Amino acid sequence: MNDAANSSATPAKLCRRGSGEPLLLLHAFTQTWHCWSGVIDELSNEFDILAPTLPFHWGGPVGDRPLTIAAGADHFETLMDETGWETAHIAGNSLGGWIALELARRGRARSVTAVASAGLWSRGSRHADRLRLKFRLGAFLAPLSRGFANPALAAIGQVATMRTFCHRPGLVAPDLAAIAMQSAGFCTARDINAIWPTDTALEILDRISAPTTIVFCARDRVIPPARFGAELVTPSDNRRVVMLPDVGHVPMLEAPGRVAVEIRRTATEPVVNAD
Repeated sequence: MNDAANSSATPAKLCRRGSGEPLLLLHAFTQTWHCWSGVIDELSNEFDILAPTLPFHWGGPVGDRPLTIAAGADHFETLMDETGWETAHIAGNSLGGWIALELARRGRARSVTAVASAGLWSRGSRHADRLRLKFRLGAFLAPLSRGFANPALAAIGQVATMRTFCHRPGLVAPDLAAIAMQSAGFCTARDINAIWPTDTALEILDRISAPTTIVFCARDRVIPPARFGAELVTPSDNRRVVMLPDVGHVPMLEAPGRVAVEIRRTATEPVVNAD
């Protein structure tokens, strides 16, 4: 994996592996590309995979303006251009899911899979306002997670941090758990009000023409589907809605094979919804 799994060494800024059609993977707020490692292992024989770390995240670029949904999408459009990709299959988790949907709205996606995506709420939602406050508190406390590089504190991190990300933390590979626990401490994108736009991901869904899968996670403690999106997002001629049981907010860590199935299906199979 990477020596960052056992220390505060800065991890690589991206992963490029595989061959086939292009696939761009975008991670959640405070995470790094490493959370996709199991999915990359599952799909690298089928796709040319690019998994970058977001700006202002551990090992990622500093960026020349605050991280917002628009700025994130601009950054990854530039990265796609530099890679020679006019379009790609795109999958994103949480904040990365919202950016993935924005890239799809801009016409850069061959397909899009949004996993536990942020932004799938109505404008002015009181639940979303409370979630923003929770993220602001998390951003304030995040530097404390740097201490999880210390083995004596790792057990505390396993309980406190990994239960936020996963329903079953025991299924997460130890090296990935170590990076996931420490990554929040090295994330410098702390202005939640800047990241959080007035418009929502829900408002752009009907402007996306590419095949789309919206994946909700039944045990998501960060963005519980019952409050965010599950009753608002409906299937359409180009959109599937999937509920994954027994997984938390970052399901790639605990069930990468199940996430890979949804990405593969979105990229390769026509959308068929029951009448």
